[in-house]
Amino acid sequence: MSHARARQAIETKLAAWSAARPIRVAYSNQPFTPNPSETYLRAFQLPASTTCRYLGGDAYEYTGVYQISIVCPSAQAMATAEALVEELTRLFRVDTPLARNGFDGLITEPVDQGPTITESATYTVPTSFTYAGVADQPPAGA
Repeated sequence: MSHARARQAIETKLAAWSAARPIRVAYSNQPFTPNPSETYLRAFQLPASTTCRYLGGDAYEYTGVYQISIVCPSAQAMATAEALVEELTRLFRVDTPLARNGFDGLITEPVDQGPTITESATYTVPTSFTYAGVADQPPAGA
């Protein structure tokens, strides 16, 4: 399950970055209740198919997309979200290493901003980047 290790490597980096700022992150499958006037991030992993190009199946390749959506109160200036996009772009630069418990990978495509999604109380600016990596497989029967 090296998609899990890729996610953990990304989320460890994101958590350290967000802890140094006044911004919280809502991770998948974790309880989170935003305050009405709070800007926060919502993080998702979108794994792609696992491949194996090695004889004997010694290592598998894992790729996917990691999305970080910036959720802002509707009255907040767009400049706040734009500044966060710039910070995330610097944090997750192409070729940033991702390593976790036998998973060795990196960011393969730059942070890309999607279209703003507006709702009555908030607007959301989605950003995403792709990752790829390789992990050794445990021996059979382990």
